[in-house]
Amino acid sequence: MQQNEKFKDWLFRYQSFYRVRRTDKSKQRFLSALVADISDLREDVQVIEYNRHKKYASRNVYVGDIEKADRIICTYYDTPIQHFGPYVLFDRKEQETRTTSFIIASSVLLILAGIAGTLLYMKYVSDAFDGLSLSTLLTALVYGGYFYLLGKITKGSANRKTLIRNTSSVLAILAMISETKGEKTAFAFVDEGSFGESGLDAMRTPGNKKAKIFFLDCVGADAPLHVIGNDVSKAKLSELSIDHQSSEERITYIFSAKISEKEKKTSFYLDRADLDRKTLNMENIEKVMELCR
Repeated sequence: MQQNEKFKDWLFRYQSFYRVRRTDKSKQRFLSALVADISDLREDVQVIEYNRHKKYASRNVYVGDIEKADRIICTYYDTPIQHFGPYVLFDRKEQETRTTSFIIASSVLLILAGIAGTLLYMKYVSDAFDGLSLSTLLTALVYGGYFYLLGKITKGSANRKTLIRNTSSVLAILAMISETKGEKTAFAFVDEGSFGESGLDAMRTPGNKKAKIFFLDCVGADAPLHVIGNDVSKAKLSELSIDHQSSEERITYIFSAKISEKEKKTSFYLDRADLDRKTLNMENIEKVMELCR
């Protein structure tokens, strides 16, 4: 697939303006752009809310009739939190540990910086406290900004380099939507996928329990493409030279990753250099689109 003008436009906007999808406001901005782009291609798009008990609702975007479709091609769109080390796919415990460690370390460093700044202020500023003085007002502003930043850090700061994880999969599905016609295939962009499966669970209803589900993750990474599942044509897998493993799960996972073999256990991962890349592996995206045709 060549990068046509429409794809280049998607790539520019979702890599530049809508790359962070962490807060309710940033997610709504992204979803508004996504729905507008899909509406230019077809009319059967809907935004479904769930988990309304929270401060704000989580949202999934569905294209086509997921209740009647024979297969559903999906990915998550939310932004992961900053973490130490590589992204280890399918290992939620490892992801949580690396994320928690980053939050603790960055919070401690920021607290120490605040203490050091306070000590320096007490040492070099000898003027009596005056609520109307310019220096006092500036100090209040600095401390206000400091505690605002500390609050953000303790909750986890969003990773701003999201082209590989998981903007690349969003773009791949947009490209598929532009080429796919008929009612047998539906598409879904699910929320809360970077740290759980709430969005995926909300999508899986009793009405579509027989549908084949293809879940994309990091498909634009500069790493080998893998398939775990039983619903992809063996002939296509062989033709495209894609690593394949069978699975008893209902979902077929399609993703790009490196492989690590430790203690007779196979794990899939992308290191920081892979995640921070600013260019897509278009060959992988082409293969994914061919697999899903």
